[in-house]
Amino acid sequence: MPYLSPGEKLNTGFSEFFKLKEVGDKLRFRIIGIPYVEGKHFFESPEGWDIKPCSRINDGVECNLCNTFFNALKVAKKSGDDKKVKEVKDSKEMRPFKASVIVYYPVLDRTEGKFVIFQTTMGIREKIEAETALGTKVMNVDFTVLRSAKNGSNTYTFSKVDSADTPPLSDEEKEEVKRGQAVKLDEIVAGSADNDSGVAQEVQTVVV
Repeated sequence: MPYLSPGEKLNTGFSEFFKLKEVGDKLRFRIIGIPYVEGKHFFESPEGWDIKPCSRINDGVECNLCNTFFNALKVAKKSGDDKKVKEVKDSKEMRPFKASVIVYYPVLDRTEGKFVIFQTTMGIREKIEAETALGTKVMNVDFTVLRSAKNGSNTYTFSKVDSADTPPLSDEEKEEVKRGQAVKLDEIVAGSADNDSGVAQEVQTVVV
């Protein structure tokens, strides 16, 4: 599973995962390390969700599940019909074959003053990357993210906190930062039992 250079809290025995589960849930946070990503495929069945790892995202090797989607998309593109391409991309049958990417950020919860692992989507990472592109030193500022809708393109509202409204880290927070920076996210994430079916409804798909 690769690195990239409230919600509900799930106890892992060392730290906690934090995700914005309900509309209105909010987190004010400071990024304290490099995020970690995990790819999954979600298949719905009468018994619940059958969740399979994506070898393309996690291991950088060919994924037969992804290939099913890519091959269907290739055929649609060859037809020259944009409508068919859109149908494949939006198809409920093809949805499980598109890799869902979950991003885990080690962060300092500025409200609680505690280290948590923020589980979120590629959409939030893209907003953070946009701040980086603008020259923001993203590990020196606070961000706020609000779950403003259940699902969809506007699920989250994201903003950078003004420096005038950002207090310096307390001694206790600095200790939490050190604790969080010592964590190996690959070991924590891989060892967790976080297979919440709700993830299947909110993660954003990545098509490469």
